[in-house]
Amino acid sequence: MRKYFALLTYLAFFSIAGVHAQRLQSMEFRNQAITDILMVLAEATGTSIVPDDTVTGTASFYFAESDFEEALGLFLSTYKLFYERTGSVFRVSRIKSGYDRPSGTVKLIGEDVSAESLVKALSRAIGKTILYDPLPRLTLTVDIDGLSPGQALEIICRRLTGYAIETKDSYSYVRQVPADQTAGKGGSTPAPGGIVRTGDEWALSVDKARFLDLVSELFSKAGREYSLLTRADSVVEDLYFAGKDFDSLLRLLLEQGNADFIVKDGIYYIVELQRRDVVKRLKDTRLIPLKYLAAQDLPNLLPSDLASGNSMKLDKQTNSVILTGSDEEITPIISFIELVDRPLQGMTYRKFDVKYLQVKDAIAVLPQKLTPLPAVAVPGSNSFLLLGTAENLASVADFLSSVDTAREGIPVRLKYLKTDEFLKALPPSVAKDDIVDSGYPNLVFFTGSEEKGRVFLAELESIDRPKPQIRYQLLVIQYLKNRELSTSANLNLSNGQIAEGSVIGNLSNILGLSFDVVSQFGYEFAAKLSLQLGENIAQVYADTTLNGLSGQDIKFQNTETYRYQEQEIDPDTGKATSTGVTKEITSGLIISLNGWVSGNDMITMNVNATVSKRNSNTGSTTTTLPSTSERVVNTQVRSPSGKPVVLSGLIKEDTNTNVQKIPILGDIPLLGRLFKNQTDSVEKTEIVIYIVPYLAREETEDRDRSLRLERYYRSFARASARAVPVGSAK
Repeated sequence: MRKYFALLTYLAFFSIAGVHAQRLQSMEFRNQAITDILMVLAEATGTSIVPDDTVTGTASFYFAESDFEEALGLFLSTYKLFYERTGSVFRVSRIKSGYDRPSGTVKLIGEDVSAESLVKALSRAIGKTILYDPLPRLTLTVDIDGLSPGQALEIICRRLTGYAIETKDSYSYVRQVPADQTAGKGGSTPAPGGIVRTGDEWALSVDKARFLDLVSELFSKAGREYSLLTRADSVVEDLYFAGKDFDSLLRLLLEQGNADFIVKDGIYYIVELQRRDVVKRLKDTRLIPLKYLAAQDLPNLLPSDLASGNSMKLDKQTNSVILTGSDEEITPIISFIELVDRPLQGMTYRKFDVKYLQVKDAIAVLPQKLTPLPAVAVPGSNSFLLLGTAENLASVADFLSSVDTAREGIPVRLKYLKTDEFLKALPPSVAKDDIVDSGYPNLVFFTGSEEKGRVFLAELESIDRPKPQIRYQLLVIQYLKNRELSTSANLNLSNGQIAEGSVIGNLSNILGLSFDVVSQFGYEFAAKLSLQLGENIAQVYADTTLNGLSGQDIKFQNTETYRYQEQEIDPDTGKATSTGVTKEITSGLIISLNGWVSGNDMITMNVNATVSKRNSNTGSTTTTLPSTSERVVNTQVRSPSGKPVVLSGLIKEDTNTNVQKIPILGDIPLLGRLFKNQTDSVEKTEIVIYIVPYLAREETEDRDRSLRLERYYRSFARASARAVPVGSAK
């Protein structure tokens, strides 16, 4: 008894531990929808994962065998998602929210999410209703912590032009403000007080306004005369100036509208300027005298990215450099000049180009005795400058030629990947500079260091793997819907016995099919289908097996092509003559499949099926091409390996007219109706597609017909114990 009690205690302990420490099996996803990945994780672990409407996009991720919650947290954090666990339910969102009631502060974190989603998340966190008018479709990134709900809502709505926030005790309302009420905040006129005068000082503060409206208001408040010689108007935004005199504020404002002013006889004339003229006024000009370096030698030393443009001119007479541009343009050139403009004392500058090493590595290995002064790396290139005597520079050149040599490449043969596929998705340990394409489809050369090579080969083993192969069993059947079975099979079983001949008779019409109907849908369905095929109520359109790699397009086509000579009617003779142009009409069945394997042998398939039919020629002349009818289905389905997928609903109705008449008499107008009989019949058909995807394994399936028949017989024999008849003959 003690042993049994210990065993029960052991099993109970590990069953409880399994609930709290769910283990996740290793699985890999490539460019799959994030919601699909979460669904597979939920199915694999038996947990509930509920994503909200902010969870979108695709992801590629490898899950190693580990604790489920730890793996889920790592995956979500990689793609900037969050989860909240309530019992055994994991709620996933792109927004993390929380509310601290004692302090009355909120936390709201989200990247590239809509303003509407942020408002909803804030409302749920604080437990307070937030009403809002339709919000614009723009994405925001927020990281709010320790602020009140009102401040958080103001931050969210800061980017929403034309909206105002109304706060009540029990709710808040984000209201869209009409255009005529948005002056200074998105309207066409500045808000009252946008231009303020205090003595001789002026201030301007507007968020958005019309340029000419601001000019008019400024002169109106100053009481000065002006003449507007430009009619170009524009919208200006975010202008904030303070403590300016009138002329300074006017010039700053006119820069926004590409304009300037001239004062004559007390009247301000507003004239139009080109944008480049306004930019020129913002640039600075600096004169840099060179102490040791000759001005004409400087352009040869400057790196290409600094020497481009017209920002530098040389003055050989004063041995100076004239620089023109903004601080961002001038400062890098001045810094470089300070590095190279040093006392020469019989020394000269020389530029060394490094071919195979990185410039930083080349400088690091230079012997200190050869470089009394440090080398200067040239930005934007693989070169460096060195100041030294002719003897030193020659020694550096000799040393560099001995170390800067081509690295010997290690041949790496790819087993399954092609070279172009491999170069598009390199492992993280290597860069493109370390890989050389050999020109062969499965051979590259690695030119990095030995240590780097070991890491690279280890990573290569994990990605250079064969793509899974998928086998598709395909059966397409057309059913005639407006006819019933004229006979039924009698499969009454007695005393648990059934004759093998009875099995063959009931399944005789499906034994020749490659599609294993009985294994997939049961013997009752198989017997009914066999009877329908025998009664011509069902017709097999396709019965085949297709093979392809994961992600590969597979196409099955069973069509007929009809060619017609295009004709035209001669207006003079009324005869049809050929134009020499041939037109084609194709009818039949075309099915395209593209499946890929995800975790737990789940196979997702894109299925595109088209069934077309050439109709009879209903035109009034032989020159009219016959019409065609098509039934098309485009869908995406998911199924475990070996489970069937059924696509139906491709229904079509055809009207057939049969006319029987007495020759000559039946052709008499009106009276001929008495001598002919016309019968209209409607034929309703449906195309049903049966697909069974298999993830190909190393073991092979025995397809021997006799063994399949034996399996069918055993299926019927097992059913005899239940004595379930499929039908009874009358």
